[in-house]
Amino acid sequence: MSNKISSERKTLYYIGMGMVGLGFILFISGFFVNDVGFDPFFDAGMPSFFKRALAGMICIIAGSILMNIGAKGAAGSGIILDPEKARNDLKPYSSAAGGIINDVIENIDIIKERTIREKDEILQIVKVRCQSCGELNDENARFCKSCGAKM
Repeated sequence: MSNKISSERKTLYYIGMGMVGLGFILFISGFFVNDVGFDPFFDAGMPSFFKRALAGMICIIAGSILMNIGAKGAAGSGIILDPEKARNDLKPYSSAAGGIINDVIENIDIIKERTIREKDEILQIVKVRCQSCGELNDENARFCKSCGAKM
């Protein structure tokens, strides 16, 4: 399975985004646009501002559902209950999340090293990277052992 999202899912996502935008405009216009005599909805005994706001909410909800399906796929969004298909649908997101985590880890100044002592005890040694030269120093060091800068 590819790490790329298919063009069909992207199209569905953008259609959903457009529906959410249209729904927002309809919803807001229900409160700010005065009735001018033209009502695109059938007269159901309720004011047209209420009908526009209701139609806007329906568009927002339907668009959000389409965006979710487009982004995560049918199985990833929970419509199809198949764990294997869900795993495949969510693969672009899980690989992106792994990349984000790796980017964060590369920028951390504290590195933990594991060493094995006698009697199979595991000891964690915390090292702190010097901001000046990048040398790893003990966590309680006040000055860098390489360049002498204050830690």
